[in-house]
Amino acid sequence: MMPETSAKPSDQRPEATLGQSQAPVGDGAGRQAWLEQADGSRVAIQGNCSLGRAPKNQVVLADERVSRRHAIIHAQSEGEFWLVDLGSGNGTFINGRRVGQPKRLSDGDTIQMGAFQAVFRLSGGAQDPSTATLAPKQTQVDSKTSPCWLLLTDIEGSSRLSQHLDPGILAAMIGRWLARSKEAIEHEGGVINKYLGDGLLAYWPETQVEPTGIVAALGLLGQLQAEGEPPFRVVLHYGEVVMGGMASLGEESLFGREVNFVFRMERLAATLRQPRLLSDAAARQLGGGLATKSIGTHPIPGFEGEHPFRSF
Repeated sequence: MMPETSAKPSDQRPEATLGQSQAPVGDGAGRQAWLEQADGSRVAIQGNCSLGRAPKNQVVLADERVSRRHAIIHAQSEGEFWLVDLGSGNGTFINGRRVGQPKRLSDGDTIQMGAFQAVFRLSGGAQDPSTATLAPKQTQVDSKTSPCWLLLTDIEGSSRLSQHLDPGILAAMIGRWLARSKEAIEHEGGVINKYLGDGLLAYWPETQVEPTGIVAALGLLGQLQAEGEPPFRVVLHYGEVVMGGMASLGEESLFGREVNFVFRMERLAATLRQPRLLSDAAARQLGGGLATKSIGTHPIPGFEGEHPFRSF
């Protein structure tokens, strides 16, 4: 995890106004999240919320100091919300500190970009009895099992980068990389499930993508790897995943052994110094659509035996 920077936005900027109608907070079951401005106006957050100057954003900010695609608030893990800067020129700030990587939001955090400032609010804390009863029930109703492609990316040597690069330059680099990675994955129908500080987890249900789409996404990510800003690893796995979510927050959570497997694959890739790692299950599903090379069998903690892997 890379440290946050302490640069602060100017306190003299005029208050920003939202460039869209302000939706009320939803009243469905489960936790509710919203942005609250100084005048008491609220903008509900349901699923992923994009912020920026471009009209296609969920929250449109009419401020030249705000980038067209400035940041997103990403719902993940049943009640977690993460703020992700997308390589903005002037930065995104939480409680006066510039966001250098995806950061989980807490109730009461102040978010600022350009002249826009709002407080993040999240109802239904861990001790809220209504949340304790409704959230697990909702997850159980919505859960299903589906074969999925699982893709994990992670920046190599993030601590070293933080020691050698100016914090502002590093924050912008990571933001641009996250934005371009997101674009590459979503271009081929993938879904970002989690931002992980130094990387992300994405998935494709098997029924919604052909192997050629997976190969195309890997090709786009390979182009980013070749640029090396920043250097990062890519691992790909395929297996049965339990999918469930909180309908009121518009999110989907992934569970099960195969999810654990792909995270441990990433650790193996780091140990082997492999920038691109493919599980045997993923290689079999891709068939001959991707040139690969065997790197032998290796143990995975928590999984019996040794498992074959390939580089690509």
